[in-house]
Amino acid sequence: MTARVDPLVVREAGRWLARLGSEDVTEADHQACDRWRRADPHHEWVWQQMTALQNAFLSLPSHASRSDLLERRGTLSRRQLLGWGAVTLLSGALGYGGVRSGLWQRQWADYASGVGETRVVVLADGTRLVLNTDSAVDVRFNETTRDLLLRRGEVLITTGASEARPFRVHAGSGVIRPLGTRFSVRLMGRATHVGVFEGLVEWRQSGADPVVLPAGRQATFAADGIAPVSTLPAGAAEWEHGRLIAERMTVAGFSAELARYRHGLVDCEPEVAALRVTGVFPLTDTDQALAALARALPVKVTYYTPFWVRIEKKH
Repeated sequence: MTARVDPLVVREAGRWLARLGSEDVTEADHQACDRWRRADPHHEWVWQQMTALQNAFLSLPSHASRSDLLERRGTLSRRQLLGWGAVTLLSGALGYGGVRSGLWQRQWADYASGVGETRVVVLADGTRLVLNTDSAVDVRFNETTRDLLLRRGEVLITTGASEARPFRVHAGSGVIRPLGTRFSVRLMGRATHVGVFEGLVEWRQSGADPVVLPAGRQATFAADGIAPVSTLPAGAAEWEHGRLIAERMTVAGFSAELARYRHGLVDCEPEVAALRVTGVFPLTDTDQALAALARALPVKVTYYTPFWVRIEKKH
């Protein structure tokens, strides 16, 4: 199987690995895990990949790099922790498969940014690009067209001087044509999110009528349809300046957003996932952002390893 790996399935598999590696595991746990594996062929495939990674960790000599992963293990057993190490590795190594992995996409793209990095690029026609964390774009200008291909991540675009050649952004299942504008495009799995800050943009995809978004509006497009158009939140592009503006954001949403800016896994316990936070948080120092969250809400932040951080209920 070489299909895209669903990050949610990877996370579920990691939780099962950690549970089965705990000291109080029961036969009911084993049976429930077996049912989960049988429920979908993709579940079983991810399970096999992760157990292989876990076994590879266990086979390393004690002085090898495995010690770095174990250094901040907290109260977890070694096998539980290695299960979560497999989550981190599988999320990065198999997220897109083969040459479509993040590493290869960044390596071969015309312009790219690393995890936690933003990058400004000014094109020959004066168009200004700001690449958000872990993003990659290709530029294809010729005598008749100006095409931009978003390979991964997110880009904020301010189009240059108007000219005869149309400017188009290819992302996901569609093509975006700006009409003298400033807008953002983000790939979100199989969907594409578009937010318009100035001017207008037109979204086109095969088999559907074009959709025009004015300034102050946003929408998420997928091959099977469009989510309802909504108001673009204030501060939606503050990531350009290294800030996350949270307006009654859930902890689940906060952890998912922050995870984009650091290596490894950031998640939260179900008990705190629906708590909401409002504030301004630094994206250039995610540890500081997590500490600020812990001051704002009745939660604690536990670093099980340098690559796995969990937001938990404060007891």
